[in-house]
Amino acid sequence: ITGSAGIARTGGAGGATPLLAAACRERAAPGLQSASATVRRVPPPVPTHDIALGGDGSGSLPVRQPGDPGGPATRGLSDWTLLAITAAVTLPILWMGYGTDIDVGDVLESAELIRRFDYAPSRNPGVPVFETIVAVLDPIGGHVAINLATAAAAGLAVVGLARLVRAWGHPNGDLVGLAYLASPVVLIAATSTGDFIWAAMFFIWGALHHLRGRSLAAGLLFSLAIGSRMSTMFVVAAFLIADGWDPAHRRRCVRSFLVAAPLAVLMYVPSWLAYDRTSEFLNYGQGYRGLANHLGRFLYKNFVVAGLVFAGLVVVAAPALLASLKRWSQEPLVRFSVLALVATEALFLQFPWKGVHLLPAVMALVLWIAATTRNTRPFLWALVAAGVINGLVAFRPLAPDRPDNSRGARWEPTLQPGLVLNDIDCRLDFMSEEPHIDNGAWDCTLKPVRGPTPGGADVATAES
Repeated sequence: ITGSAGIARTGGAGGATPLLAAACRERAAPGLQSASATVRRVPPPVPTHDIALGGDGSGSLPVRQPGDPGGPATRGLSDWTLLAITAAVTLPILWMGYGTDIDVGDVLESAELIRRFDYAPSRNPGVPVFETIVAVLDPIGGHVAINLATAAAAGLAVVGLARLVRAWGHPNGDLVGLAYLASPVVLIAATSTGDFIWAAMFFIWGALHHLRGRSLAAGLLFSLAIGSRMSTMFVVAAFLIADGWDPAHRRRCVRSFLVAAPLAVLMYVPSWLAYDRTSEFLNYGQGYRGLANHLGRFLYKNFVVAGLVFAGLVVVAAPALLASLKRWSQEPLVRFSVLALVATEALFLQFPWKGVHLLPAVMALVLWIAATTRNTRPFLWALVAAGVINGLVAFRPLAPDRPDNSRGARWEPTLQPGLVLNDIDCRLDFMSEEPHIDNGAWDCTLKPVRGPTPGGADVATAES
């Protein structure tokens, strides 16, 4: 290539004309090619952050499948398509009241206090960012406005998750995002008055800004994630540790931490003041019931949240998941997903209460799968389908001996409406009632876990 270019530049210089003529004859001769024509042009490498900020759809950069470097590149779903899918699955549900979460009534009371320039946490230690969002939106449009905003946050979380996978150099981020959205606990949280999706959305976009070196924006978003739900600090810590494992990235991790930490602390000052400047606002436990009790509830609720089909797929992916640990030092996505999964599951073992508390674990698990050889479109579509199935139909193998105070369970296998269908049924039954901890909606939503209970919708309907 450089030889031809030199000839063209010299033009009529002595000796150049015969060479140029020879090259022209060579091109004109049938069946012959110039040496320069055999050289394939190679495009310049694409920076990682450009992949992260592009779309998977039309006009975006394709990403190759693992193990197929020479095959055709795969184009995924664009960001707008992911947002449209999120809207399609959330809009039919979000108008059905505030939701069935046990804390909805308390959140609305805290929001009312904020509007009066007062504050008391809805439950310890408080969720000040989300409570403030509710304080602003509830007078404007009630549960519809709040749930619309939450669904929008879910859409941003799905798009952000897809971009995060690509930012770390892996394909199929679009389907990883959809696998996350398809989980019933994620979809229920995305259509209800709850803080879980907000915390995830702020964290994911904070991670994206951090990877681009924007520590100020990353720290602010991380603090909003922690202010939406304090336990998100374990996910943020897992991310910074995973990225800082590489010595070249430790400086930016320190910068993001120094921005996030003081802002996150400031967000809980109102809770501290509400408890007379004591640490009582951090008293979040309901008592330890023993390792066997906590472990039993931990395992069973993990199974219910995952569903039988999804759990089976995780078993299939287990060899690839374990094999990915060999790339710990080279693969930041493996480090983050494993650390985040261990941290969130350990926290759930201590507090094995709501299934939706496992939402960060769902995110970590699908990200871990994205870092393995199981990151193929057929397998990820299977994960999406597994989540949908668990939302529609659930297999309940056990029933507790004493609901709300179980010490054991009995074998009582049955098929029943899945987590999403049951949640819709409960919302329709209780949406006309004032959200309250004892109105029966929470008992109703637990039927896929423990069967019908005295406070559930079945009894409420029979008595009406």
